[in-house]
Amino acid sequence: MHFIFFLFRPFLWLLIFTPLLLGLTGQSTGAQNHFRVESLPKVVKQGEVYSIRAFGLISLKSLHVEFQGVRFPMAFNEEKGAYEGLIGIDMNTQPATYPIKVVGKDEGGGIYASPFSLKVEEVDFGVQKLSLPSSMVDLDKKTLERIDQETKRLTALFQVFRDERLWRGDFIRPVEGELTGAFGLRRIINEKPRSQHTGIDLEAQEGTPVLACNSGTIVLVDELFFSGKSVILDHGWGLFSMYFHLSGTQVKEGDKVNQGAVLGRVGSTGRSTNPHLHWGIRLNGARVNPLSLPGVTKTAGKIP
Repeated sequence: MHFIFFLFRPFLWLLIFTPLLLGLTGQSTGAQNHFRVESLPKVVKQGEVYSIRAFGLISLKSLHVEFQGVRFPMAFNEEKGAYEGLIGIDMNTQPATYPIKVVGKDEGGGIYASPFSLKVEEVDFGVQKLSLPSSMVDLDKKTLERIDQETKRLTALFQVFRDERLWRGDFIRPVEGELTGAFGLRRIINEKPRSQHTGIDLEAQEGTPVLACNSGTIVLVDELFFSGKSVILDHGWGLFSMYFHLSGTQVKEGDKVNQGAVLGRVGSTGRSTNPHLHWGIRLNGARVNPLSLPGVTKTAGKIP
């Protein structure tokens, strides 16, 4: 099933460090009213991904997190007896303390809910100065119209929420290469301030295979002005991965791929001056550092 979220602001997910006591707000059917939530890592920062696991919920039918009226699901792992999921903090979330709520439902329809707060810490992403040919920066009206249409298309794509989790286990890097463009950099191009870098750049030779970081469905294969030949993969539950500046692609829209499938080859198409892979992640609208995704899933252990 698919439905659409219209994102009025980047979404923020839950991070809780202490045992939780849920208050009953519906009819009790004998569900446990205590559970414990664990998360990794233990510091909440702008632009990072976290793993969350809630224990002691065997008698509950479902569990989700609510932030500003939006629900974020978690999946039950029978082997570990816990609900598990991923959370994300957008790169531009203002440092502050935010209200959140954990909600559980038992088989009889009883609702268990408890409010909490989440503190977000600031990150100094740094500044990157670039010099590019004027043809890549000073754009004519026709090109600007093309960019506007492409931006609207991507915005609509990232608002689609697939009510099915397709990813499994640890996430992997799509290529092994030196980091040449860090996440969150505030870029100055030809002495003019530009948008932040919402992904990372990994150096690799032209033609290097680009692998799917996890399983999912291909939702975009196209050549865009800024990102060149591009592939976007929907992993379900609002999680998307992006692979830009490819020299060629080896998948088509609608394909279902497993982790490690070859999506295309490293190139330098679009607004690029040398072969590399731009790898980006969206997690329910939040622009997050792709390098925190493999790190947190490996640290937390495999999520089946």
